Amino acid sequence: MTADSFETLKRVVEAESVASDFHHAVHEWSVVELEEHPTGEGECVCGQQNLVKMFTIRNHRNGAELFPIGSHCVNHFGREDLDLQVTVLSDLLSLRKAILEGKRITLTSEYFSRAMLKWPYDEGAFPADQWNDGDAERDYVFLVDMFNKRNKDDISRKQEAKIYMMLKHKVLPFVRDHEALR
Repeated sequence: MTADSFETLKRVVEAESVASDFHHAVHEWSVVELEEHPTGEGECVCGQQNLVKMFTIRNHRNGAELFPIGSHCVNHFGREDLDLQVTVLSDLLSLRKAILEGKRITLTSEYFSRAMLKWPYDEGAFPADQWNDGDAERDYVFLVDMFNKRNKDDISRKQEAKIYMMLKHKVLPFVRDHEALR
């Protein structure tokens, strides 16, 4: 990013924020959507061209949105939580592509991370139902526990079946159809 691009980013963010300076304004924003243009047709609000991954960020104080913004610009906000949002949405978009390509998705680090399991939980992918005794968090905790097992041979057939059903009927359709991933 050039100095001019960074100055443009600062001006755009400050103009759309409640706070008047970039240092404070960056705390008003969160990443809400990711759109991919494989041909690199996107142009960031800072002027950077040839973006493939274009994020939308939303100001939680005034509702303003900035699109498209590249991951490098989001990184200039200097916030680990935003960097994590960029990483998770990028990984979820890759998972979505694998789903749409009909690949066999398993609960492994090839397709998931702990943060990628937390995102669907936070977004409501695990409704309270008869399978989790009315407690959606149980589904999330179960998947994280299974994901964390060092020795996957310790997972019982019953647990494997539950993982399969949860991925097939909850997680994968949720990721495939989520409006934040385009």
